[in-house]
Amino acid sequence: MTLESMFYLTQSIAAVAIVGSLLFVALEVRSSNQVNRHRAIEELLEDYTRTRMSIAGNPEVARAWLSGLHDYEALDSLDKARFSLTADVFFHTHESIYLHHRGGRMDRGMYEPQWLNLIDMLRYPGLQSVWAFRKRYFHVAYQSHLDETIAKARTLGSTPGLYGESPRQTAGQ
Repeated sequence: MTLESMFYLTQSIAAVAIVGSLLFVALEVRSSNQVNRHRAIEELLEDYTRTRMSIAGNPEVARAWLSGLHDYEALDSLDKARFSLTADVFFHTHESIYLHHRGGRMDRGMYEPQWLNLIDMLRYPGLQSVWAFRKRYFHVAYQSHLDETIAKARTLGSTPGLYGESPRQTAGQ
């Protein structure tokens, strides 16, 4: 074997090694991206769970939440603040979920149940009221998405009673 042949052989081996290294790096980056996406989604869902638990764990907030869902205008100023702040967290959590889905970091299978939950929640007139004056604080794409979702929710009929309540029960509180 000549020196020139050995040179070409080592160059070929080096090229194969470099291609192999690049493939390995690409696979590692892909795996890392999937882990990061999953972690971000899990954190969003944990935030959503914490929001729900903060409502369930505080009778005053829970009362304001349940009453405000049905009739925001009937709330006193303190309960309006409680309801509005809780609704704001609800909307920001769903905004993050939507933007993750829109950006390709959340697949349709994970997003769809959250969207269905959003539609049901937006059937409550109180959330629609708060959205009307809070929406300017959200991403433009989410504003359009939520306006369309509210329009769809309005076609579904009466308030859903997701907490086992009836509008008659909460209207007098």
